[in-house]
Amino acid sequence: MRPMIAFLLRLYPARWRARYGDEFEMLLAERNLGPFDVADVLLGAIDAHLHLRGLGSDSGYPTGFARSLRLGAIAAMIGGALWFTGLMWGTLDPADKDPGGLLMLLGIVGLIVGLTGLSAFQARRHPMLVWAAFALPAMGGVLTTVGLVIMAVVGDQPIAGVYGWSLLIIGMIATIAGSMLFAVATYRTAALPRSGAAILGVSAAISLVSFVGASSLGGSAQPILIAGFGAFALGWVVLGSQAIRMDRPVMAFGPA
Repeated sequence: MRPMIAFLLRLYPARWRARYGDEFEMLLAERNLGPFDVADVLLGAIDAHLHLRGLGSDSGYPTGFARSLRLGAIAAMIGGALWFTGLMWGTLDPADKDPGGLLMLLGIVGLIVGLTGLSAFQARRHPMLVWAAFALPAMGGVLTTVGLVIMAVVGDQPIAGVYGWSLLIIGMIATIAGSMLFAVATYRTAALPRSGAAILGVSAAISLVSFVGASSLGGSAQPILIAGFGAFALGWVVLGSQAIRMDRPVMAFGPA
């Protein structure tokens, strides 16, 4: 455990360690660190590098590992916006070399980082529920990413009998359905605003229904898909914006 703690502390800026390192090391040593705890500390290190200012400013020691909330919220907002922008760019302008796929890929990465940060923040309550809620959309994001990479490399040709577009569709469905489960978990834990969780859940449900229903309508379903995917992206943006406004989140630390 000590080597892991030392490694995690080394990821933080030197000025941050000089002021908060001893106290943070004691806190880490008192806990049985789970995967979400490690992810939370890693995101906190990234946040510290991005936002470290003068030592007298509000860039200080995180209470209850809550620093990942800010980074997770920002990533969720940016990820949702990029995901929708890339998807619509590829839908409305399906050129062979447009940036839609890249934007969508960056959006997926943002959503996975957002999921990690927001899940780590609320995993102290109902850890099993949060784990399940994290797993499905994260798996969907990975499948979507692999599908996009296959399509970018070989187009419509399969690799080992697997088509990129099939992974893309399965991954998108898993991401949207998993986001509904994540919204339910977030509503149950009440660690983040319940209104934002409800908006994400409803918007994800609308997106899933429109995606499944529009698949039988062909080209005429494009407006339905745009509305559904827009609702999904909006749900993540709203939840992220509400989370980032939590100036003083209250969270008791416990094993995740």
